[in-house]
Amino acid sequence: MLSLSLLQSEKSEKQVYSCAISTNGLVAAGHSDGTTTLLRPDRVQVLSTHKYPVTALCFTDNHLIIASTDHNIVLYDVGADKVKEKLMIHKGPVRCLCVSKDSSLLISGSSDQTICITNILSNPEVDRYLKLTESDSGMLSGVCISYDNSLVVATATSGTIFLYDTTSPKPVHSHYDAHQMGVNGCDITLEGERNLLCTVGADYLVKLWYVDNYVLTSHKTLTGHTGQVLCCKFHLLGDSELVLFTGSYDKTVVIWSVETGDKIHQSICHSSFIYSISLFEDKLVTCSSDKTVKLWNVCSGKVRSINVIPTASQEILTDWSSEQVNNWLGRLLPGHADTELVGKDLASMDLDTLMNSIVCDEEKKTRLKQSVSLLRAFDGIPNEFLCPISMEIMTDPVVMTDGHTYERANITEWLCAGNCRSPFTNTTLSTKSIVSNHNLRNIIETVFFLD
Repeated sequence: MLSLSLLQSEKSEKQVYSCAISTNGLVAAGHSDGTTTLLRPDRVQVLSTHKYPVTALCFTDNHLIIASTDHNIVLYDVGADKVKEKLMIHKGPVRCLCVSKDSSLLISGSSDQTICITNILSNPEVDRYLKLTESDSGMLSGVCISYDNSLVVATATSGTIFLYDTTSPKPVHSHYDAHQMGVNGCDITLEGERNLLCTVGADYLVKLWYVDNYVLTSHKTLTGHTGQVLCCKFHLLGDSELVLFTGSYDKTVVIWSVETGDKIHQSICHSSFIYSISLFEDKLVTCSSDKTVKLWNVCSGKVRSINVIPTASQEILTDWSSEQVNNWLGRLLPGHADTELVGKDLASMDLDTLMNSIVCDEEKKTRLKQSVSLLRAFDGIPNEFLCPISMEIMTDPVVMTDGHTYERANITEWLCAGNCRSPFTNTTLSTKSIVSNHNLRNIIETVFFLD
């Protein structure tokens, strides 16, 4: 029986959108501020290669490849510790990356609805551009390439799977409504001599497909996640056992048997949804909207935690330090005297006893009880309180026509800059109207006493 054992956890002050692990065990994590953290054996290195969020990462034998919403891709020479190339080959944010199994080709997908195939063995240059069908309105969510470099697969948030012959710019086949609520990612491997494709979706499903002569045939549908499935990776354990790893909104990683479709193992790996996973040999890397990147050992036996690096600023309430508690109280009760309370006290102490340890008038204590009760219910500060653009707590939340909530000032700035697409989904906005989210604002005000 397989399980996951935590080896290392690193916390960031910024969101972590992507992660990767190299063949020699280097771990990389891409952040919302455009930086990439590279965990070397002797030090933690911060690479400032972009000005906007790092959306995708992958390693070749010698390079770390870093993609961003600034439209650019950077090839970073890990050994020489310097940028080798900066590829400006897309006209929109780069959303996904993969490298061919022989490390000769880089496949990149962008919000400009193009996929670039770039030869990266010598002087990187674009071999060819692939184009999504004009009628598809979804955003590219994943790309992968077959072992023989003849087939490229792309997925879109519209629910479509595109199959390309790498010598032709247009898809050979398009499979619509592969996932009813959209496809979030894909990966491809060989099962015997057949191409086996995995897609994961917003419908909570994991689907396996055979691809023969550019024809897609449904093979298996795997159920077991309780939230959107965001990422997937095939992995060969030892010499023969082919398994599949998936990460989800439900905060878990599931390991599946490819042969039977059975769930081998499921672990809650983060305190919020899992953006990305990466594997090499018996090591798994995960990153999450809880702002952590974690390194796991894939092993047999019971789940256990070893050699965990202490982290600061955890989002889970029970992990809050005294400093974090006082920062929260400072927003509620400006000028309050610091206490020695920690998150565990907020989470479990009798409310009356807790109130007696905090100096404030009776009216504020009544409201403070409400705040603590909500904080306990949410187990800290939920992601729903954070603006997707700034990842800061919202004070004036508004709903856009894309269905997502933003801080009014942030989305107004986005629209005034001439953007006509959603900053969250990249779909075209039907209108630029915004509506106050009074319900969410009332909840946030109760927790934080915002005026």
